Amino acid sequence: MAIIEDSRGRVLLLIAIVFLTTMDGMDASIVNIALPSIAASFSIDTSTAAWVSLTYFMMMAGLLLVFGRLADRGVIKRLLIAGLAIFTIFSLVCGLANVFEVLIIGRVFQGVGAAVMGACAPLLCVRFLPKSSLGLGMSIIAVGASIGYASGPTLGGFITQYLSWQWTFIINVPIGIAGILFLTRAIPKDEGYNRAIFDVPGSILSMMAIIAGVFALERSSHTGLDNAQVAAAIFICVLSTVLFIVWERRCKDPILNLRIFRSWIFNSVFSAYLLINLVGTGIWYLTPFYLSLAMGLDPATSGIFMLIPPAVTLIISMPIGRWSDRSGRRWFSIMSCMAMTIASGILFLIDPAMGTAPMIIALLLMGVLWGTCGPAASRIVERIGYGEKGTGSALIAVATYLGASVGAAAYAAFFSLFSGAGNTPFTDLELDVFLNGYNRVMLLGMVLAILAVMLSAIVKDEKLRPGATRQ
Repeated sequence: MAIIEDSRGRVLLLIAIVFLTTMDGMDASIVNIALPSIAASFSIDTSTAAWVSLTYFMMMAGLLLVFGRLADRGVIKRLLIAGLAIFTIFSLVCGLANVFEVLIIGRVFQGVGAAVMGACAPLLCVRFLPKSSLGLGMSIIAVGASIGYASGPTLGGFITQYLSWQWTFIINVPIGIAGILFLTRAIPKDEGYNRAIFDVPGSILSMMAIIAGVFALERSSHTGLDNAQVAAAIFICVLSTVLFIVWERRCKDPILNLRIFRSWIFNSVFSAYLLINLVGTGIWYLTPFYLSLAMGLDPATSGIFMLIPPAVTLIISMPIGRWSDRSGRRWFSIMSCMAMTIASGILFLIDPAMGTAPMIIALLLMGVLWGTCGPAASRIVERIGYGEKGTGSALIAVATYLGASVGAAAYAAFFSLFSGAGNTPFTDLELDVFLNGYNRVMLLGMVLAILAVMLSAIVKDEKLRPGATRQ
C-alpha cells in the first residue's frame, strides 16, 4: 500500500485514527456506569448485568489478531467500514432491546465491530504513514484511547441521569454514520485482496484461547477459581493455546508466525508494551474506588481527578511522538515505564491522611505513562523483522486491548486475594480492608513496572546511517 505523501491526506488519516480509538475507548467505558440502571430495567442482579461489559471485551480481545491479519491482506478500508457499520447497527439493536438476551446479542456484535476498529488503527499507521512519522501515529492512538476512556464514564453518567441507559448505545448511531462517511474519504483505496489461503483453524483456536482466558480472569475475581465455569474456561484456554501452537508450527501460512518470538529483542519490547497496558489499566480500574472510599469524594469530583491523566497525555503525546521519530524511542519507552513505576510506588504508600497531593502526583505520572507509550508501541513494528510489519501492528492492538482486559481483571482478582474481601462489593468494605488490598496490589504493580523498565532498557535503538529514516 502506498504511503500518503500530501500533508492534507496525512491529517485526514490521523483524524480517522483518533476517531477510531476514541470510539473504541469510549464505548468500552461508557456502559459501565449505566450497569445499575440496566440491571434495574431488566430486573436482574449486578452479576448478570456484568455480562453487558464482559461479552463486549471477550469478542473484542478474541478477534483483534484475526481482523488485524485480514486487514493486512489488502482490504483495510473495506473491512474498517464494514466493522464500523456492524458496530453502528448493533448499537441501535442494544438501544432498542426490550429483553436482556437481545442486549447481549447486540453487545457481542458490537464487540466484533470494535475489534475491527481496534485492529485496523495501528495498521493505518504502519501502511500509510512514512517511517519517520510512525511514533507520531502511535502517539495519536494513545491520545484517542485516553480521550475515549476518560470521557466515557462522564458522558455515560450524564446520559443515564438525564435521558436513559438506552441512549448510551443510541448515541453511537449518528456518530457511526458520520464516521463511515468520513472514512470513505480519509482512508486510501484498497489495492486488492490477497487471495492466499487464510489460516482459519489458527484463527478459531486463537479466538477460543483468548475469549476463554478473558472470561476466566474476569469471572474468577467474582466467583473464585473453584467455580465450575471458571475451571472449564481455564481448561478451554490451555487446550486451545496448546493446539494453536502445534497448528501454527505446521501451517504454511499461519495467522501468527511463531518464529518472531525466537528473538529476545522482539520479546523484550513486546512484553514491555504489554506490561504498560496491563499495569496502567489496572491502576486506572482501582483508583476511582480509592477516590470514593478512601478520600470520600463524590462522583463528580472523582471524575475531575480522573481527567488529569488524559489531559497530560493530550498535551505531551504528539510532541513526544515527533521527538521519538527524530531521536529514537528507547528513552521514551523507559520514561513511560519509569512513570508507571513511580506512580505505583506512590499508590503503594498512599494513605488518606496524606491528603490529595500524592494522588495528584500519581495521576500526573499516569498521564506521562500514556503520553510516552507511543514510542514503546512503535518499537514492536521496528523489531519484528522484515515482512512482518502487518503482524506487528496486529500485535500492538492485541497488547493494547488484551493487556487492558487482563489488567483490570487481574487487579480485581489480586485485590480480592490480598484484602481477604472475597466477593464483597468494594462499597461494602471497611476502609482498612480496602487500603490493605489496594496498597498491596499497587506493590505488585510496581514490581511489574520495574520489569517493564528493564525490558525497555536492554534493547537499544538501532543506529541509523546518515540521512536514513527511522523505521
